[in-house]
Amino acid sequence: MRSRRRDTDSSRALRSFESQRRDSSLRVRIDRAGARQGGADRGPPSASVRSLDALFSPRSVAVLGVSRNPAKLGYKLLENVKAYGYGGRIYPVNPSGERILDLPSVTSVAALPEPVDLALVSLPASAVADAIVDLAARGAKAAVILSSGFGEVDANGREAQARLLKTARASGLRLVGPNCMGVYSAPARLNGTYFWDLPKRAGGISVVSQSGAYGGLIFRHLGGRGLGVARFVSIGNQADVDLTDILEFLAADADTTLIACFVEALRDGRRFLDVAARATASKPVVMLKGGRSDAGRRAAGSHTGSLAGAYAVYRAAFRRAGVVTADETEEFFDAIEALAATPRRPSAPAIAVITVSGGPSVVAADCAERAGLAVPALEDAVRSALRASLPPFAAVGNPVDLTPQVEPSRIGDAIKLVFDQASIAGAVAIDVGLDIPEFADALVAEAVRTSKPVVAFATDAPAVSERLRSGGIPVLAGPERAVRAWRALWLAGRGAATRSAQTVRPLAPDVTALLAGTRGALPYDVARRALEACGVKFVREAIVQRPADAVAAAETMGYPVVVKADAPGLVHKTEVGGVRLDLRDAAQVRAACDDLRNRAGAERFIVQQQLAPGLEFLIGARRDEVFGPVVVVGAGGVLTEALGDVGIAVAPVTPADIQELMAEGVRARLANGPRGLPRVDVNALAETAIGVSDLILSEPRIREIDLNPVIASTSGMIAVDAVVVLD
Repeated sequence: MRSRRRDTDSSRALRSFESQRRDSSLRVRIDRAGARQGGADRGPPSASVRSLDALFSPRSVAVLGVSRNPAKLGYKLLENVKAYGYGGRIYPVNPSGERILDLPSVTSVAALPEPVDLALVSLPASAVADAIVDLAARGAKAAVILSSGFGEVDANGREAQARLLKTARASGLRLVGPNCMGVYSAPARLNGTYFWDLPKRAGGISVVSQSGAYGGLIFRHLGGRGLGVARFVSIGNQADVDLTDILEFLAADADTTLIACFVEALRDGRRFLDVAARATASKPVVMLKGGRSDAGRRAAGSHTGSLAGAYAVYRAAFRRAGVVTADETEEFFDAIEALAATPRRPSAPAIAVITVSGGPSVVAADCAERAGLAVPALEDAVRSALRASLPPFAAVGNPVDLTPQVEPSRIGDAIKLVFDQASIAGAVAIDVGLDIPEFADALVAEAVRTSKPVVAFATDAPAVSERLRSGGIPVLAGPERAVRAWRALWLAGRGAATRSAQTVRPLAPDVTALLAGTRGALPYDVARRALEACGVKFVREAIVQRPADAVAAAETMGYPVVVKADAPGLVHKTEVGGVRLDLRDAAQVRAACDDLRNRAGAERFIVQQQLAPGLEFLIGARRDEVFGPVVVVGAGGVLTEALGDVGIAVAPVTPADIQELMAEGVRARLANGPRGLPRVDVNALAETAIGVSDLILSEPRIREIDLNPVIASTSGMIAVDAVVVLD
């Protein structure tokens, strides 16, 4: 059931972004949110992305906190800088001035012989502030603060972190961290991290991790899979340099061919969308999101707020930007491996499952359909040709089981037949224990000939696995994993949603006047007027104060009718028994009004035409604290909470955005008209969603909009209830 505690829990969970009108087109601009771990409002960038050259390609490095004790982290940090062959000038900073690791040390930052490009700061938290002051005064360009004890700890830590940022900004010094594990740059042969056994394999994967420990895990797994890292940075608290800054640098970096990110939180969602979309236009970006707490979702008051959880919004934003989203660590690494192994991208989300091993192909096909991939049946002509060349017990529908008894010389022609079907955009290949080289060779040949990608699961077939990998086909350790990795190729190839600059409809002056000075849930008639001004269609109705007027309104519009209670603060009418359906004469209308006044405290009555039965949908919007306004579409009425099936898109939305949401989950089955009901006019539904999007974009104080239900009728999508909540 929906809670009525809208102005307490909901306001804390859904902190509003501020958006501003720009000219008459009302282009929406979202202010930057505060840093998750205590960073101050960043304002405009203090320097261009080129300022990060000092981080990844420094000509000189100072190491602060160096110790002569090999057990200390400062010693290990300096040892790592030396051991990986960094060719620039290295300055250990130690008050003793003694040689450490055969390098002369300097006694203080002020004694450095030159302004360094990069400082690695491994000092106690209490000493970091003075060090940053000294580095700023000495003209350093970038500092990585590996020390912890700042914004991640408490209010005092956040204040100390803010002072670091103020000092750095005054001089143009860029800060990474604090509370991080450092920076690694293979092109510069720089290991400025605490990790002492990093794999040195060359490669184009660059990694950004908010978690230092997870960064180490990424290094370990990529090295174990034979994948090389070009650059790595642990961003920690993101006091200054944040994930989006690094993403922008790596998007333009010639040494980076794929970007992998572990992120717990973003603070400027709209800037991230712009930067990520530019990045995915030239190279794949894979993200794993940690910190998926839904405390805010549970506290939200409306259906829209409670169903549009924080992680769901991140997923929608990643999709908008063309980012490949992984839900688990294993899927994250599999996606990276597949994207690094092959440049081929599918033209459609449709696969053939091809095997010589039977059973696992069924598991793969099931997984594909759950993952939103089609497994099209093969055409009759293809099936006939396959039957003519394969054993009589072979499966030729899709999955295609060539069987262990297949003649190796016939494998190539059979696989070619499958790849030549236009509806097949690639394949997942499965081989369990049958080391038939011709199987691998045929898959590689067809992938090359057609540019249709293949991902494989092979076990106990060493020759097949080796030939597949050598041919650019990733081989993973399970059928489901192979399917999800193929999906990553599809998501990366689809790229960011292309859209021209969009405008939103300005509010009519009378609506602006109605909203002025209002807080909390709008009266129903005001909410309706605001939504109608943005193109939302409502049911025919009348709002009256007396039972006699309700009868007159019912007789004017014709029976049957619906009567609802209306009173200040009454948001969810069904929770208090405030709705009466299927009233067919004057006596029933009078009785309903009397009952609603007694039971629900009705001060007015909403008399509505009762629509013919139709599918019911939820269409709403909320102001997300990171990405700003988002639009929510899902099953409505009694199905809203029973199914919890919603799709989310970052506003502003287009008809294509809504059509894509309606092609997923339960929504797709509802749209097709189950149980003899007519198909839903998805274009009309999209018009309603765009109207909701326009309203929340045009009025920055709107926190939530909830149309539930919106009924699919012969005259389009008709709203019969509305909630609009303002801060």
